[in-house]
Amino acid sequence: MNSTTMHTSFKLECDKTYGLESPSFEKEEIDYWLNQGTRSFVKTRYSGLNLKKEGFEESQKRIDDLRTLVVEDQRTITETSGTGDYKPNSWTATLPTDYWFTLGEEVDIRYNDIRTPSANTDKRQGVTGATVNNYRSLIDDPYSEHRLHYEEAKPIRLFLGNTVELITDGNYNILYYYLRYLRKPVDIVYASVDCDLPEHTHDEIVKTAVRMALENIEQPRYGSYTQENSVME
Repeated sequence: MNSTTMHTSFKLECDKTYGLESPSFEKEEIDYWLNQGTRSFVKTRYSGLNLKKEGFEESQKRIDDLRTLVVEDQRTITETSGTGDYKPNSWTATLPTDYWFTLGEEVDIRYNDIRTPSANTDKRQGVTGATVNNYRSLIDDPYSEHRLHYEEAKPIRLFLGNTVELITDGNYNILYYYLRYLRKPVDIVYASVDCDLPEHTHDEIVKTAVRMALENIEQPRYGSYTQENSVME
């Protein structure tokens, strides 16, 4: 569907499903509810808070639902060791402006080759996800994966605002940060900007938008519409 046909479907769902007179929505209001429905659809399909209890990539349907929002990005790195609010031995990268949810992370690290001390070796590695609560225990742990051992190391990763902070043990550098993420869906605008999720999701998005709109205006038909909507996939 394009944005115009999604508007038409929204009105038909409101007006015809139970043979009742539909509420009067302006185009801007329908845009608003379609965008709310889109965001709700993405969040529930990503998190698993849906009828089938399946999160992203837990089934082919979930992969297909959100595949057009998946982005792989190589982010440049800045050394920020011990400056401002950043940790010692830290490197930072800024998150993309359309970033929404993380799917996967990797880094390129550089260290001195133990076989040839004068040469550097670059290697793609994962990261060690951390929180503010367990950061200190990871730093103090002599067996933590962020420590360079047998030419392997996964730096500690923390988030600070719109910045990703990557922390090493001081024995290697970080060259690049690779982030696979779900981007924000574009805002639907009547007769101008179409939904950028796969075509098969549009009916579900419209039904979700109608449910949210009916709930907002406290229509008596909201309960029966929600019951029918709950079996939709």
